[in-house]
Amino acid sequence: MSDAVCRIHLGFRSSNHRPGCALDDEPGLAADSGRSPTPRSPVEEISRAPHTRRDERRHRGWRRSLLPLPPLLSARETIPVLLHTLGLNHTTAPVEVREKLSFAESSQSVALRQLLESYGMAEAAILSTCNRTEIYAACDGEGTARRLRQFLAEVHDLDLTDIEPCFYEFADADVSLHLFGVSSGIDSLVIGESEILGQVRRALETAQQTGSARLLINEVFQRALKIGKRARTETDIGRGHLSVSTAAVELAGQIFDRLEDRDVLLLGAGEMAELTAQYLVDSGIHQLVVANRTHERAVELARRFRGAAIPLDEFPSRLAEVDIVISSTSAPDFLVLPDMVKQAMRHRRGRPLFLIDIAVPRDVDPLIRQIDSVFLFDIDDLEQVVEANRKEREEEIRSVQSLIDEEQTDFLRWLKALGSGPLIVDLCRHADELRQQELDRWSGKLSHLSEDDRSAVEAALQGFANKLLHQPLVQIRKLANTENGYLHLDTVRRLFNLDGHKNPEEGES
Repeated sequence: MSDAVCRIHLGFRSSNHRPGCALDDEPGLAADSGRSPTPRSPVEEISRAPHTRRDERRHRGWRRSLLPLPPLLSARETIPVLLHTLGLNHTTAPVEVREKLSFAESSQSVALRQLLESYGMAEAAILSTCNRTEIYAACDGEGTARRLRQFLAEVHDLDLTDIEPCFYEFADADVSLHLFGVSSGIDSLVIGESEILGQVRRALETAQQTGSARLLINEVFQRALKIGKRARTETDIGRGHLSVSTAAVELAGQIFDRLEDRDVLLLGAGEMAELTAQYLVDSGIHQLVVANRTHERAVELARRFRGAAIPLDEFPSRLAEVDIVISSTSAPDFLVLPDMVKQAMRHRRGRPLFLIDIAVPRDVDPLIRQIDSVFLFDIDDLEQVVEANRKEREEEIRSVQSLIDEEQTDFLRWLKALGSGPLIVDLCRHADELRQQELDRWSGKLSHLSEDDRSAVEAALQGFANKLLHQPLVQIRKLANTENGYLHLDTVRRLFNLDGHKNPEEGES
């Protein structure tokens, strides 16, 4: 893919959609059956509505072409290390594809080591959330994007041709620009959401602990955390503590006019479940029941919000009693199965059951949608709920973009200066080596000199070299900050043959 924009438009989804299908060519379900659509209630329309078509990634409007990153030079050789990003998110892939490419936190260290040891990356970090999976890498070779695509397919045991249409790619300066937008919350499903900053921090910490975050990855992620904090303190982008959890509770509020007399079963007791519980209690629900694999954590969460805790394997019996189920576990497979729900519906006497699944991978089998009086919403169904929030925050998005532009300029300046340092070291070392070679060559003819005289000659040569290099070194620092500074630095390196392709003492034959 030559540019960073994914060539896919999301259209209608169906329960039998396969990864990699041309989604915008997939007809609606009514058209599939050849029947006119049956009139539905407003709740049915929300739960079964096709997803909005997206003609381009939302933040494309604020992306702009910037300077390519300069090569990162070591002290001894020129190694062009460039930044790369490969990913997919809620705008390029439906949840049934995203869940197949997500990384559990427990598996990320192993994956990072694979990237370094088997796929040739110099540095790497993985950002995996309910709405995105992104690989950030620094690599000094060609074909980096191809290797990253292969990595994602192979590590998840998927056919690359099925998932490749959902990928987007960034290189060079667009990597930092993209990550700054992600951490500031303007690239999220819920604009201004609070969780993403913590997820970016954990991605960096995992990479640091694994040893895959070195100079470039560490710097760009640290700056992303900085801009994320600034966005939330210097603008109102995060006003109202928005998150996927708040969107889920807002959806529940749209389903029922009042939540005060409703009972809710919460599956999971992690960070997202905790936020959901807080918003549910603030909305005045009648009773909260928490089920979690680690029962002690469920008890702790239930106690905080005056709810009840049950072991995870007991939740099927509660499906007959509650009004809403909200699920956000980290289970690798479906927890809520059709047979469980069918059994519960026999005891509900026609009362509808609403399930909101905000987990990725999903907790609820989508076949449950086929059961009468059961309404299932997954994380992609929150799109319609958060659209109003996006429009309300357009002015704040522009304010955040200004902060991002400011940080991006400073980051590029840092990168350019980074390129000049090793060149200066190499040039000074080269001059010192030439000075020493000349002293050695003339040592026989200078043997009659006293020690003081020899020292004077050496000092004279050193002074001459210092004066000769002074202006070049000044200009190198200036050139590093020009538009194509890294090209000028490469010219200087070639001019003095600092890569050592040929012995300086060898002449032309």
